[in-house]
Amino acid sequence: MKTFKRIMWVAADALLLAVSLVLALVFYYDMRPPEAHVIHVLRSLPMLIVFTVLFLKLSGIYRSLIRFATMDTFLQIMFATLAGSGVTYLVSLLFYMTRGSGPNLFLMPRPIYLMQWLMAVFFITWSRFAGKVHLTKNKTGKRILVLGAGYAGATVVRDIQSGRYGDAQAVAVLDTDPDKADTRIGRVPVLDMPTAEAARKFDADEIIIAIADPGRELIGECIETGAKVRVYSSARGVVRELDIGDLLGRPEQKLDMSEARECFRQKRVLVTGGGGSIGSELCRQILAFAPEKLIIYDIAENYMYDLLFELRETYGELVDSTVRLEVGSVRDEESLRRVMGEYRPQIVIHAAAHKHVPLMEDSPEQAVLNNVFGTEKTARTAAEYGAERFVLISTDKAVNPTNVMGASKRMAERIISAFAAEQARKPEGAPRTRFAAVRFGNVLGSHGSVVPIFERQIRHGGPVTLTHPDIIRYFMTIPEAASLVLQASAMSEGGELYVLDMGEPVRIRDLAERMIRLYGTGEEQIVYTGLRPGEKLYEELLRDEENDRATEKDRIYITRQEPVGRDQIARELRELERCLEDRGDVKAEMKRIIPTYHAERAGQREQ
Repeated sequence: MKTFKRIMWVAADALLLAVSLVLALVFYYDMRPPEAHVIHVLRSLPMLIVFTVLFLKLSGIYRSLIRFATMDTFLQIMFATLAGSGVTYLVSLLFYMTRGSGPNLFLMPRPIYLMQWLMAVFFITWSRFAGKVHLTKNKTGKRILVLGAGYAGATVVRDIQSGRYGDAQAVAVLDTDPDKADTRIGRVPVLDMPTAEAARKFDADEIIIAIADPGRELIGECIETGAKVRVYSSARGVVRELDIGDLLGRPEQKLDMSEARECFRQKRVLVTGGGGSIGSELCRQILAFAPEKLIIYDIAENYMYDLLFELRETYGELVDSTVRLEVGSVRDEESLRRVMGEYRPQIVIHAAAHKHVPLMEDSPEQAVLNNVFGTEKTARTAAEYGAERFVLISTDKAVNPTNVMGASKRMAERIISAFAAEQARKPEGAPRTRFAAVRFGNVLGSHGSVVPIFERQIRHGGPVTLTHPDIIRYFMTIPEAASLVLQASAMSEGGELYVLDMGEPVRIRDLAERMIRLYGTGEEQIVYTGLRPGEKLYEELLRDEENDRATEKDRIYITRQEPVGRDQIARELRELERCLEDRGDVKAEMKRIIPTYHAERAGQREQ
């Protein structure tokens, strides 16, 4: 079949070459060509066809697919026909010059060869692009609607027409700019109309968003059409699948990390909980800053080992000389002393914590042992071994906590505040550790977040379980969160509580519905199971008595905690320890220590 098609194209080109030569002769002599030159045409024609078809074949034109014809196709035709016409003229001229007294067998006036070449270029190019138009109009492949008529949108249209996306056609481009409406990109109309209406009108199978910041509402509209939705990435020049981060409704922030780079460069850095979601991303970004040593400390050895191999794939031999894995718990003071004594880290980022709200409600003593006593031991050991900076990663659940996990993280914030105050009292010039805490909300895709749970439920056909239809959360991506933590680490002078701008809150029900449209069949049901113990409808980033102020870094705010002394913290820790030893009511003890901890307020919006 393929050989037959090529033979047919050769035959068509031969016919068009014959037509071009005859017309050139007729037009040159104003429709009255001399009989002698008519004979010359008949003699020259086989030579013209053979040479031109040979050059067309050498150019690769017969191996090209017609539906993918582009400007390169035109250039192939132009140079191949020029070579064919030129060689025909030169051979005719050679015969003419060597004929002696014999007759002129081939040669015609030079303008005829020029006119023939121009008409051959026109006819053969027209045949290719006319074939392409015919195939496009009769295409049975997917129909793509493009959003955005800027450079990115035009690039997508050209890529579709060149066959980069397979058997597909661009049916329309949507843009709200009145200067672009009712124009065309190639043959594709540019329209200003609602996405849903355009998707129905053009029966779109797929929507490609070629807009830098489409926004959550527009992405939602695209998903609701039922068409597959993808996004054009201008930075990489490719169309990628819509991921869950796009449902935030804002582009992932790319931050200026120059100050953080200088802070971490050639420093010994220890990350507790380094195998977890946030901890591992911190390690990825820190390693890019060329630290002297990166010590990954975690009780979960499998996560650390997987991360090590990933880092080796990215950074190669640098990992073997820079990265060290240490298995240990932040509860184990002896292990902490061994690791910090061996490496003497200059920067400690404390990401290790128990974060799962319902599990910690069932095991409150574990939340206290890990999040409270683990933080105190890690902070104290870091200070004793001369760390320059210590950063605690906290959570919005520490604000007016309604669960023991949040209360334990609020206690951890107070511990860090007490250490910071103690360090600030050291004499001028004495070595001191700058203690700070960073507070943010939910992170998309982290262990225990709703996103992987929803994905798993959708891929199994549902139902998708949601605790309450009105539950709202703040979200950011893992790389965003890690970048902001590192920036805050570099800024700290000691005693700060940094609050990260999480953007607009997201209704979890809307997130679940969009994920169903994105990953599922649309038939999966949402089942409401009721709020879990300690769960809030709304999260907050600041307590009532806290006031934040902007820093010089975008999206990082700072608030000063109320002063708390080491003696007070030590007394509270002794009381907690006694409660644990006596198997007392840990939650009641935590309520006594943290006045803002009210489990009975779970599921209510704070006033």
